[in-house]
Amino acid sequence: MAILTQLVDERRTSFRAALTPRAGLWYAETSTMARPRKPNPGMKNKKAVRLVLILAAVVFLAGAYIFHIRKDMTDFGVCCQGGQRIVQGETLYREADGHLQFKYSPAAALFFVPLALLPYEAAKAVWYILELAFLAGLFLFSWRMLPAGARKAAPIFLWTFLIELKFLARELELGQVNLFILFILILMLYFLLSQKELSAGLLWGSSLFFKPYALVFFPFFLIKKKIRTLSAGITVLVAGLLLPALFYGIKGNFSVLREWPATLSKSTSGLLASYDNASLYGFLLKTVPSLSKYASGAIFLTIFLVLAAVVLWLIRTGRTSPSIKNPEVLEGAFLLILIPLFSPLGWNYNYLYSLLAVMLIIKAWRHFPRTAQIILIINFIIIGTSLIEIWGRELFRFYTHYALVVLNFLIVLASLAYLRAKKL
Repeated sequence: MAILTQLVDERRTSFRAALTPRAGLWYAETSTMARPRKPNPGMKNKKAVRLVLILAAVVFLAGAYIFHIRKDMTDFGVCCQGGQRIVQGETLYREADGHLQFKYSPAAALFFVPLALLPYEAAKAVWYILELAFLAGLFLFSWRMLPAGARKAAPIFLWTFLIELKFLARELELGQVNLFILFILILMLYFLLSQKELSAGLLWGSSLFFKPYALVFFPFFLIKKKIRTLSAGITVLVAGLLLPALFYGIKGNFSVLREWPATLSKSTSGLLASYDNASLYGFLLKTVPSLSKYASGAIFLTIFLVLAAVVLWLIRTGRTSPSIKNPEVLEGAFLLILIPLFSPLGWNYNYLYSLLAVMLIIKAWRHFPRTAQIILIINFIIIGTSLIEIWGRELFRFYTHYALVVLNFLIVLASLAYLRAKKL
């Protein structure tokens, strides 16, 4: 009992010592009693404003879904149908589906099985909520990777969101998987910076089940000697490609895997010069239609080699400049923009892969000279306002048909290269 009393007295003495004027921030020096902190009206107002903004955002997003988005989500319907078909052991790739053909790997169909088991309207609502969560995660992890600085997150988030809004809105409207893929790749970069190479590799390999976009990081990993990342990615990719054998059997699975690339090649060739194709190759086909197929291919290859050389320079400069912290962030942002540029079919909303790059440029805004800032402001205004409701039908159709968005994002790539030249 005496020992217990002594321990209590020691705890009480330690607690009082912690609240002395030297150690405590809220302890009153003029009194033996601690005075409670006075309420800060400004802090309360900020919390109230934040709460109102959150509630307004929830109401707006719910209203957008109820009155508009849920009436479409066409691409999610394709994914959901793929989940239903694989459970039943049916083929995923059918010419009768036309433009709405399932274009992802059989492993991607497995991902959608839990949603496919729900009533379709419930599945759409769940996917919409998940996409919003992916979007929030994108902003959070992108911000955490950016260099430290005095600028606050809120204005940078706001400007990035406004510039990317038209891409994000179209993505949500279609129920596409690009937000999910981008979230995986941003998380992959975050794990690379955190020295979690195996986790980064698992994410990289998993993203390839949906679209082969992440292959743009394959040479990046080789140059960076991220062998563990590559090994983990290839392992999870092979495992994922074999997993559908649970539903198809081994022979049936290999048959379905052969159908996958055949489906992609058939559905792609007829859309290269289509009105909506906003890739670099589509830009060349539509802006200079008099060029032969081989001439267009030669120009495309030349631009590809130039940008590949720029990537090598970015990596080399990042490696040899001690002042550059976490060079992989800018390099990853650059590679992500190459996805819609060099994809044979790069729709306008695919340029949401530029989110990290736009955020990085805005964060480093003061490092650009005045002329570059003016060019970037004009460029971002064009990107963010290129809507038929704002520009009118004729101007919007001209911009979209000729895939002029390609020029906008070549400027963004040049801006990233400028930042690296400044050793940032």
